[in-house]
Amino acid sequence: MNIVIVGNGILGLTAAYKLINRDKNISITIIGPDNNKGCASLAAAAMFNSFAELDEHTLSNETDLKKFLFNKASTPIWPGLLQQLQEEWGKPIEHGFGTYIINNHISDSLEDENFDAIVHGLNQFNEPFEVIKPTSIPKYKPTAQGRAARAIYINNEGWVNPISLMSALKDILLKSSKVNFVDGYCKNLHKEDNKISKIILEDGATVSGDIYLLAPGATFSKIINESDLELDFLKIFYGVGCSLLLKTGADTLPKCIRTPNRGLACGIYSAPQNDQHTLVGASNFISPWPEDFARTTSVYTLLKSAMEQINSDYYRSDLVKVNVGWRPTSEDTLPMLGKTSIPNLIVATGTKRDGLHCSPVISDYLADIILTGHSEQDMDMYAPEREPVRMYTREEAINITVKHTINAAYQHDFVPAKNRMVDDLEKYYYDDLCKLHDKVGAFTWGIPPEMVNMYRYDHIKDRKKVLQ
Repeated sequence: MNIVIVGNGILGLTAAYKLINRDKNISITIIGPDNNKGCASLAAAAMFNSFAELDEHTLSNETDLKKFLFNKASTPIWPGLLQQLQEEWGKPIEHGFGTYIINNHISDSLEDENFDAIVHGLNQFNEPFEVIKPTSIPKYKPTAQGRAARAIYINNEGWVNPISLMSALKDILLKSSKVNFVDGYCKNLHKEDNKISKIILEDGATVSGDIYLLAPGATFSKIINESDLELDFLKIFYGVGCSLLLKTGADTLPKCIRTPNRGLACGIYSAPQNDQHTLVGASNFISPWPEDFARTTSVYTLLKSAMEQINSDYYRSDLVKVNVGWRPTSEDTLPMLGKTSIPNLIVATGTKRDGLHCSPVISDYLADIILTGHSEQDMDMYAPEREPVRMYTREEAINITVKHTINAAYQHDFVPAKNRMVDDLEKYYYDDLCKLHDKVGAFTWGIPPEMVNMYRYDHIKDRKKVLQ
């Protein structure tokens, strides 16, 4: 069996790794640029977080709860998988377990609510954690205004250096006679007799196989638009994120420190990459097209937040690198995983910022359906040709968006006047979002908060499944 994998990011690499370990009679061709331009994982910390990502509404929302359980299933797999990869690679992969969650007052009460939600979730699922004094956190030295009032330590959630991890996977695969890498970009997929017959690269070269796994990250919709497949997929957008690699020397953290989610993103975090470097992240905004460079506002906000909320001595750190990654984000913000109505085409994208963390579970699922045609894992919610999942009611979505929009403003130096300014802003945003929902026909469902601007500027339009 010849398998062609479009995409050399974390999902493509881990799927290939699982496949060669489960079937000795396959050959795999992996297509993707050697420089991994826009790779979301390489711009990440990368953190093994599931409980740390809980929001106030996660466990009470059926769809969010299912996604959380899907995310949580990967956490216990990582220690063994990392050990296995290190043994095969013959080198250490920088990683660690244990994450500090801090609750400061840089933003508004949404941060308190999400911190409480994390603690509630940890208790509900009997997950080990400790309530600690913020001042006991090693290398934690915020400014007076940025100091935390509360903190917890989650024992089993941690981090891995993504460059080290992906280098290990690539080197292991390169040693295998079953795997071939092609440096290039997929332009389109060619279909004959309701099957994919070949991949056409941007330079005109072609690659053929028996089964095709389309896992190109955020460039998915670009490839689909160039292919005449007659399939109806959700649109994948570019979740443009920026992170900063600092040479922190003696101030390098031994563990990951982060805030709860806030302002439609993951808050501020700092994670060690080795004993001399710390990664600070991360910004995020949804775009219909790729952006090659970080925006100055993102770099400014990350540096300011890291110095004020994590360690004020970062002012003397070297700014080694500004990373930019494209998180593949579907129009309903859920992953797209599994078989399609073309029998030899399988899709894996839309994982947003969970792709690396969830890759052990996703790669097992992909290996199952590639090798056997079915899997015991229930991934129906993520079917690639699904209708958009409407996870929120109209009122829920509007209220969540208003809260996160105000919260994000505080993170960007918003200081309201001592009057009814915040109340007036909340009413303004609420009324504006009601009009937007009316405009797109969202009367019985809510626009995902991250996708508001994609609907506002008509990047999601003219689709029967959108206009109800």
